[in-house]
Amino acid sequence: ITDYTGTTYRLRDATRGLGIETYDMNTGTSYTSAVDFTDADNNWTGTNTAQDEVARDAHWGTETTYDYFYTKHGRNSINNAGLKLLSYVHYDVDYANAFWDGTRMTYGDGDNTYSPLTTLDICAHEITHGLTEYTANLNYSYESGALNEGFSDIFGTSTEFYGKPTSQTGNWTVGEEIGAPFRSMSNPNLYGQPDTYLGTDWYTGTGDNGGVHYNSGVINFWYYLLCQGG
Repeated sequence: ITDYTGTTYRLRDATRGLGIETYDMNTGTSYTSAVDFTDADNNWTGTNTAQDEVARDAHWGTETTYDYFYTKHGRNSINNAGLKLLSYVHYDVDYANAFWDGTRMTYGDGDNTYSPLTTLDICAHEITHGLTEYTANLNYSYESGALNEGFSDIFGTSTEFYGKPTSQTGNWTVGEEIGAPFRSMSNPNLYGQPDTYLGTDWYTGTGDNGGVHYNSGVINFWYYLLCQGG
């Protein structure tokens, strides 16, 4: 869903909650300098040297995540009051990360290893950080932070299974579409994560905010077993 100004189409959707909007950072880091993505014919499937097609991916990924929470859980955006979901694409140069900052989602274009981080499971992962902030507000460190990360993987994967076209299917890895997966929910040990509390690969250091991206493997594996059995 986009809107039309009378002369051009923009990645703005007013049909879900208070809106879904996607903006172009133009490889900068200033949000006030971000601009609309525009298209003359509303066909967003073409590619160009700036990889603007990933803006379509982020926009669709956000719409699909909204639909998942609304359809499956009866929730109107992450605050259940229709909060406008803002996405900012083409953040910085060679930036292989994506994040929720308390206000919006931001997506880098990747680097020599990873392609742009606007896949469906990553979009839903970042949006779920916002959901967690509005609901549980888990402190982002050590075990509470690992739960925070785990819930993002859980809902990211759930949204992927929900939103993938019928010709495709969801899966239990995270990030596989950007060059290489970096977590597995069905086998966390495969990427150096524990699948059991205090088990193999349990992280005890202070790095990564106390291992939030490592020890999340425990709840990830719990969710995999909940869904698949074992």
